[in-house]
Amino acid sequence: MKKIVLFMLFTLSATAMANSVPLNKLIGQFNEKKDSDFISLDSTVLPVNKSGMYLQKEPTQQLIKAYQDFKKQYPNIPFVIVSATRNYSYQNTIWQRKWNDLMPKIKNEQQTALNILQYSSMPGSSRHHWGTDFDITSLSSDYFKNNPQGKILHQWLEENMPKYGFCRPFNEGRNGGYQPEEWHWSYKPIAKNYLAQYQTVLQKEPEKIMDKLNFAGHNKITLQAFLQEYVLDVNSDCYKE
Repeated sequence: MKKIVLFMLFTLSATAMANSVPLNKLIGQFNEKKDSDFISLDSTVLPVNKSGMYLQKEPTQQLIKAYQDFKKQYPNIPFVIVSATRNYSYQNTIWQRKWNDLMPKIKNEQQTALNILQYSSMPGSSRHHWGTDFDITSLSSDYFKNNPQGKILHQWLEENMPKYGFCRPFNEGRNGGYQPEEWHWSYKPIAKNYLAQYQTVLQKEPEKIMDKLNFAGHNKITLQAFLQEYVLDVNSDCYKE
């Protein structure tokens, strides 16, 4: 964990801290399909690569605007939602699959977790729990850097998504945390409140979160330090005013 991360996040505004978020929603232990704040992407004009994905309503409305504006300029370039809300159970399935694959080869819990954490979150720590974050078109940096269509999409997203309230949390130049993800975008007006609440709990009562987490290796790794780094070390554009 890098101390500078905590220093930067302490600058989060009082407004962001004022909107209380229930703990179960911070750590994804709820059913988004039964939550009135969420909407099925299948019911919208947004193209998806699989059915059954949900986001909160406000970011969905803004994402639709971004998608439609992009398509006016580039009707033949893919703009597809490939991942949206992932609750605790869903994230645990991803984690367990990767853990089962890597642990027998690495034979060390801490290093296995570090390998998984390059791109995948621990259950209870993912921004995808919040219904504010989603992935666009490809989960490959190579696509955005080298594919002609991917390069156009990447440039447009970087230049235009902030106009709709979105930021890219895992950018280049951070001190730690996940590898850069060109595909991952977050709706700042809501996500910054979730981030502020998560930070507050981690700093004041970390056991409230850690006692709720029960995934492969959770009791064999430096869990609190991992939570601090991988939840809090994000692009400052995603929380600063």
